[in-house]
Amino acid sequence: MESVFASQVSVSVVVPVFNTEQYLWECLTSLENQQLSSLEVIVVIDASPDKSYQLATRFAQQSHLAIRIVNLDKNVGLAQARNIGMSHAKGQYLGFLDSDDYVDENMYQHLFNEASQQQADWVSCGFSKFSAHGVECYAHQNISENTSVCNKLFRREFIFEHQIVFPQGELFEDEIFSYMAELFADTVVHIEQAYYFYRHNPQGICRRAGADKHRLYARMSSIGDFMQRMEQSKLLPKAAPLCLEMLCRHAYLQLRTQVSWFDLLCYWRFTQHLIEKYQLNNSDSQTQDNYFVSSFSKWQSREWALWLIRIRAGRANYAVE
Repeated sequence: MESVFASQVSVSVVVPVFNTEQYLWECLTSLENQQLSSLEVIVVIDASPDKSYQLATRFAQQSHLAIRIVNLDKNVGLAQARNIGMSHAKGQYLGFLDSDDYVDENMYQHLFNEASQQQADWVSCGFSKFSAHGVECYAHQNISENTSVCNKLFRREFIFEHQIVFPQGELFEDEIFSYMAELFADTVVHIEQAYYFYRHNPQGICRRAGADKHRLYARMSSIGDFMQRMEQSKLLPKAAPLCLEMLCRHAYLQLRTQVSWFDLLCYWRFTQHLIEKYQLNNSDSQTQDNYFVSSFSKWQSREWALWLIRIRAGRANYAVE
């Protein structure tokens, strides 16, 4: 096995695993079926209480894939599990696959070829979201709509050179990682084909019923840390238009969530605080046609109008909690 890992690897795919025993075999099979031959898979078992470790071991024993299994004694969370997986990677490019999802057999071959030909720092493809209710396909190029790391390949040297890691202990770790990669990158490639299949899991940490309030404050923490890093890394002048769009978009989308009126106002005022603190209004001229920026600018000082918008959005039951 070690001789396989020592040879040239085109793509390393990190698969963090926690409580996904029922989906893991399908996930790993989709990697085994990849057309790209120089592929390594790093499975990080994040102290999963189910039989995921045994299943992954059995799969590795019968598979032709170069599979490395990292079995953690203590649960560290998705972000740190991915960071640990990255530390074991040897590929030219890094990919991430959630263990309850799967990928098309052509995904990594196509993405690697495009990235290599154009010497891209990272490349993304479209993805399909599926559930019992059907399938929806997405092919966003704008980074604010394309924040998942799972439909992408990142040049490994680029990631390590700029010390881009997943923020430990925070939700929305994909978003922070993707924004950092966008801002540091010289060349980015987008492919419209939907090669990644994302399972809509209502039990996921960001989708469980009643989780909106937790998500709101987790997003505040993540975005606050992100803005601080932008300032420290001297990227803020370049990043200002993108940051303004991100902040306004997230604030406006909170109108659709099931949080109290008090929590909603806290988020909008927090957003305004960050815009003023980092002087992002100076980039208004570059984002004046953006829907979310113009909407936030229009409604931020008219809280009574926000109340009406919220009622029309069908969140009246949460308005006075």
